[in-house]
Amino acid sequence: MLKIKGLNDSLVLVFEKGSFEDYCSVLEEKIGANKQLFNGSRVIFRGEGLRNLSHDEMIKLQKLCLDNGMILNNTASETRLKEKPVSPPNTLSAQPANKTVPPAIPSGNKDIIIHRNLRSGQKLHSEGSVVIWGDVHESAEITAAGDIIILGTLGGVAHAGYYGNNKSIVFALNLVPGQIRIGNKISRASDDQTKRPYPEIAFLENGNICVQEYNSGKLPRR
Repeated sequence: MLKIKGLNDSLVLVFEKGSFEDYCSVLEEKIGANKQLFNGSRVIFRGEGLRNLSHDEMIKLQKLCLDNGMILNNTASETRLKEKPVSPPNTLSAQPANKTVPPAIPSGNKDIIIHRNLRSGQKLHSEGSVVIWGDVHESAEITAAGDIIILGTLGGVAHAGYYGNNKSIVFALNLVPGQIRIGNKISRASDDQTKRPYPEIAFLENGNICVQEYNSGKLPRR
């Protein structure tokens, strides 16, 4: 049903034939029996059983791991659809990140809301939007089909509009990312990474990624 193996300093969760409820039950039982083993461990999802899970079920399994301090080495989309973001070029200006045709946009509400920090090295993918009540540490990565909203400090990599939605935005109470991507555009943060006393929002305008102080009366056109 669900086996756990060690591989190159990571824990591989092998999903064999079973139901989503069975996977959750077994995983929660194993975590409860040895929390120290899982907390801080890098985790990889594998197995034929993943093919029978919906996007919502994959996201719930992913969230279960994140809530227990695990670091996801592959995202839900990488595991089930074998789709993953392309490593961005090293550039300071906004430009197309990749010319390949993006996958089809999935339907339904796939938003993820997390009440905790996303630690360095952790990766999070959402087929909708992402809301994090906490900080995103340096080298953490977020990809989302919709918006990315951080109610704390964004210090990692954020890719909103992953499927090519150029109307997506990135918002943070303290916006000091290593990199921002919106749709197929990419931009590195400026050298001025000091904390500012106001929230900021990043959006696409005339083909460029713009960052400005958040003002509810002057929101970008959607």
